[in-house]
Amino acid sequence: MNGSKENRYHKGYEKLSKKLKSLYPCANCGESLYDKLETHHIDFDKKNNKVSNLVVLCLKCHKKIHKGELNIEFPKYELSGFSVTAACCTSSTKDWFDSRHPLKLLPYLPPKTANDFRKRHIKGFVTIGGCNFYIGLHHKKLIGVLGFSNPDYGKYDIILKADTTPSELEYSTDLLLYALRTKEVKRLLEIKFNRKINTAYSMCFSQHKQINRYRKHAKKIQEKEKVGGYDLGYLFELGTIPSMKAAKSEFCQKHKI
Repeated sequence: MNGSKENRYHKGYEKLSKKLKSLYPCANCGESLYDKLETHHIDFDKKNNKVSNLVVLCLKCHKKIHKGELNIEFPKYELSGFSVTAACCTSSTKDWFDSRHPLKLLPYLPPKTANDFRKRHIKGFVTIGGCNFYIGLHHKKLIGVLGFSNPDYGKYDIILKADTTPSELEYSTDLLLYALRTKEVKRLLEIKFNRKINTAYSMCFSQHKQINRYRKHAKKIQEKEKVGGYDLGYLFELGTIPSMKAAKSEFCQKHKI
């Protein structure tokens, strides 16, 4: 994976490469699907892993660079890449959502970034549990966090433990759940956990027998009455939406944007 001894990537390259690919699309064509991206050394020196010497390219553009078929001006990167705060307090999707602006998944979102975001935007008394894998949803800024864990109960493919968005951003949770159901999220989970993953299970407590934000996206498979409400279990079918572009289109159609 790291090449021969003479042509080996320097220690720390893979971690830095993952971070850059989670933040930036291909510098030439704009491809943003994580598993279609690679990190290129501008000076072709695999030991020079300064951020200023790295650029994210898709597989096709990367090959063209190495064949001398492509010559582009390389961007300058910053590792901060995105903000974890909402753009502003809003009362309408018109104030934060721009249908012309792409949606981007941020796989391998650092746990500290993810949990800081969750603590900021979860209302009420909720204990923030740790997850094995976080994916962010980026739309000009970080607007949502999905958190997944290996099942420690039941025979489920994966447990969805976090689906957090700022409450000020109207319908943002709905957009996050459209993203959850894409083939891109399914593929990222299968890469991370190294197995087939077709469904995600979420257990929530509610005073009501239905969780409205899940109604469109998941099937309720469990309902257990408890003091003050119900434990509700929902199963999401993953990969039912072909792309992030399609997820955005369905969201816009539903909310007439």
